[in-house]
Amino acid sequence: MSEADIQPGTTVRSQLIPLADMRLLLPTTCVAEIVDWQQPEAMDDAPTWLLGMLEWRGLRIPLLSFEAANGRPRGEVSRRGRIAVLNGINGDPELPFYALQLQGIPRLTLVDETHIVAAPDAEEPLPLVLEYAKLQGQAVLIPDQDKLEALIKSAGLSAASIETAD
Repeated sequence: MSEADIQPGTTVRSQLIPLADMRLLLPTTCVAEIVDWQQPEAMDDAPTWLLGMLEWRGLRIPLLSFEAANGRPRGEVSRRGRIAVLNGINGDPELPFYALQLQGIPRLTLVDETHIVAAPDAEEPLPLVLEYAKLQGQAVLIPDQDKLEALIKSAGLSAASIETAD
């Protein structure tokens, strides 16, 4: 969502997503819900970026650390920690939702072409970042949701209905 992606006169409702040492910028249409931190169900032999499976609205969905998925240390769980449940963008019925660990409370923001500019790529580019930008002078990352979802699927993960006992 760089200035080139925003048509003149268009405003995109977005969320600034706080992580350990970075902030993601996502259109609100990508975010299904922000929920309080809850401990996920751990999985044996899980990749380091997978925090576990989260129960959300009758589904079990993968919860991951965006930082760890990019080869960085996981963020710590804090009392201000939240979880962002994201809508899958590829229409895959096996992965309609997945979740990211947050380090605080996201902030709603309106983005238009006058407030966002492309920034030079980082010295050590992160594999799951589509674009680096500055929003009102502050560095933000635009995640590559296609690659993120492909990573989740490559680990054999999907969203599943929670079985209920009769």
